[in-house]
Amino acid sequence: MKKIPLFVFASFISLIFICQRLFAADAGQFYVGMDVGSSMVKGNSWKNEPAFIPGQKFKDADSAYGLRAGFQFNDWFATELGFRDFGGTSHRFKLREDIFFLVQPNDTQTVDAKGVSLTGVFSYRPTTNFSLIGVVGITTVDFDLGESGGYSPFTGSLSQRDNFSEQGLVYGIGARYVLNNSYSLRAEVSRNDAGDFTIDHLGLGVEYSF
Repeated sequence: MKKIPLFVFASFISLIFICQRLFAADAGQFYVGMDVGSSMVKGNSWKNEPAFIPGQKFKDADSAYGLRAGFQFNDWFATELGFRDFGGTSHRFKLREDIFFLVQPNDTQTVDAKGVSLTGVFSYRPTTNFSLIGVVGITTVDFDLGESGGYSPFTGSLSQRDNFSEQGLVYGIGARYVLNNSYSLRAEVSRNDAGDFTIDHLGLGVEYSF
């Protein structure tokens, strides 16, 4: 079972508490949103074994989607709690040919990434309906790992799975266009730096304000 770090739960509870207090004071606005897009997952082999030819990296794009809940404190600042499925990447890592006991000169690895984040959203509104936004915050990304390949005539074909989590920073820029009092469109480009992996995301979504 995958574990969600304690600070994520604490952040979510804090966000709910703040929103409840602000609703009671009739200040600010709560909103939810979702988006779809594409993510590029880049990073080193998660095995980091000397049998691999140096310099090989993951670098692959996949479809992605995200969900968010936020609170708009005023015209220029909001906080958001988000979840995103970044999709996955795979790479056939070549192994050194001088290691004589290899069954096949490759090792195929896959990485699927999902993350949660707590961010601040800063807005600049040049017109009534259009605003530019900047996003910065903290993220936790859970990596689901897979491996298959041949190593030794004694072990045969190798297949295994693993997972781990990394914490890091998320930051990005975007734009929001208000359609009416309830609905807005939002486009965003962001980067998640989590451990040895970098995930770039481009998304287009819709938000609903209460």
